[in-house]
Amino acid sequence: MKEHDVKLTLQETEQLCRLYMDCQLTVLEEIELQYVLGKMPYSSPCIDEVRMLMGVAITMNVKESSKKRFAWFNRKTAIGIAATVTILFAVGLALFNNPAVNDNDSFGIYIAYVNGREVSHELSEQQVKSDMERADEFLSHIAELESREQEQVENFINHIEQ
Repeated sequence: MKEHDVKLTLQETEQLCRLYMDCQLTVLEEIELQYVLGKMPYSSPCIDEVRMLMGVAITMNVKESSKKRFAWFNRKTAIGIAATVTILFAVGLALFNNPAVNDNDSFGIYIAYVNGREVSHELSEQQVKSDMERADEFLSHIAELESREQEQVENFINHIEQ
């Protein structure tokens, strides 16, 4: 199929629009007119009215940056953001109103067994706290070792650079 590069003048385009308004065009000619109106930059009251009736928009050369700036923000994005904020608010409110979290005396329920027998709540709580203290001491010891190792590495690097 050969493509013809035919340029219509403003007057020819207006004439085709008047024929369209008078229902004098075939279906194929109407489709071709719709295509032409979408590509041609002409503007007149007759042409603009036919464009409006056909639902044709003129393709405009818009800067790429202005198109992309808010392209991601649409109705679905706004609804998603609103839903996320609502969920986070509800979770925060539930955590804030939870009596187990707010009660400073009881941080949780401690149950411990020694030789198959359950020990008292106080003893199990004491054991958990001592285990946590030992873990904290271990972590601080590791942090100290790490800082010493880092010092040695820096000294070694400084010694090599000199």
